[in-house]
Amino acid sequence: MPCVHCVDCRQLGKSNMKILHASTRESRGGGAAIAAKRLHLGLLAAGVDSHMAVAIPQEDSPRTFPVGGKISRNILRPLGMRLEAAVRACYPQPEQAAYASFSFCPSLQHVRLNNIPKDILHLHSVVEGFLSPWALGRLRGPVVWTMHDAWPFTGGCHYWSTPCLRYEKNCGCCPLLGCTGGRDLSYWHWYLKHKAVQRLKPVIVSPSTMYARKAANSGILGNCRIEVILNGIDVALFKHIPKEQARNILDLPQDMRIILFGAISATSDRNKGYDLLLQALYALPAVERELLLAVVFGASEAKDALPCPSRFLGRLHDEISLALAYSAADIFICPSRHEAFSLTTLEALACGTPVVAFAVGGIPDMVDHGLSGYLATPYAPDDLASGIALLLNDVELCNRMGEAGREKVLRKFALDNVVQQYLNLYNSLLDAEKHD
Repeated sequence: MPCVHCVDCRQLGKSNMKILHASTRESRGGGAAIAAKRLHLGLLAAGVDSHMAVAIPQEDSPRTFPVGGKISRNILRPLGMRLEAAVRACYPQPEQAAYASFSFCPSLQHVRLNNIPKDILHLHSVVEGFLSPWALGRLRGPVVWTMHDAWPFTGGCHYWSTPCLRYEKNCGCCPLLGCTGGRDLSYWHWYLKHKAVQRLKPVIVSPSTMYARKAANSGILGNCRIEVILNGIDVALFKHIPKEQARNILDLPQDMRIILFGAISATSDRNKGYDLLLQALYALPAVERELLLAVVFGASEAKDALPCPSRFLGRLHDEISLALAYSAADIFICPSRHEAFSLTTLEALACGTPVVAFAVGGIPDMVDHGLSGYLATPYAPDDLASGIALLLNDVELCNRMGEAGREKVLRKFALDNVVQQYLNLYNSLLDAEKHD
């Protein structure tokens, strides 16, 4: 059997390296879980011996298994989650603290991960009590850690908040917790994670240039090697379907301009920007709203009534249904306040649908303003409304932007290209380890 370190073998596209991915969830856990699973499946398709260890098994996926025994999964982890919730409740703003994961209770998952044979341990989103900072520091490398949000470089926050730069030095006085004392829960989480990263020395992968810069400026990850590798997508599954055909299948009208957006079932999540979207839609002239149909996936109803005709598709569980929804729409809107990447934006572009979004997080890595969509000034509903109106009133521009978005996805985000970038990274780590 050829050696994984052999240059000739790599040039032939062969690999016998064994990659172990660790993720709290395997797919139904938001964009982080979906991105991790897509990479895992892409590596399998490339002939790599890839496996995925998850804390919460959700479906029967190839080479995916729950990590840890029943005691760890059914007793220790749930107990730790309840204890963390009880501690958060002692702070002035426990509802805001829901946007953070402090994971301060020691877990034993690192023992199992260390004992599974592998060449590379690849961490993804390991929150919800899966890996505490104490356990993180006891993992054995080499380790690659993909940042799917801000959690790896903060004292527990999942989304970087613009006014708060405490993560650059050390956390504490956390605005999410509403705490004025320095050594609060975020401080101790930051401190323990900092110590863990110093021991672990992981290679950090960011799916966006903005989050790579933030990680480089952080006190936790600033001394780590940081690479930018964009998330990938299967361009054979997410592709343009003729609009008339897609609308017929979904029973949507042919004579209306359709905007699409998703994930509003979590309207209590301020980060998703549903309030900003409502303001943008109300800013549109009434005559334009009457000719507009808002199609929503991921929900069966809205908490607040939309100011235009609407249709709710509910949860779409497969790629074909999602591709149909994206293809049926004239534009896709992502009103999020913060996004480390935004898989829905990538999926829309892959289906040839232009995107209107705020210029935050990883979205500017995907959307070229004026070419494949409209990037609004962050948190400005009027500018978001301007982008929506511009594309709705110019069918030719909309079509050109859709074609440009699909072309960029083929060039930069095709899953096989992203898999090759990860393989190059894995091989560089194994070569370095061999020569140490």
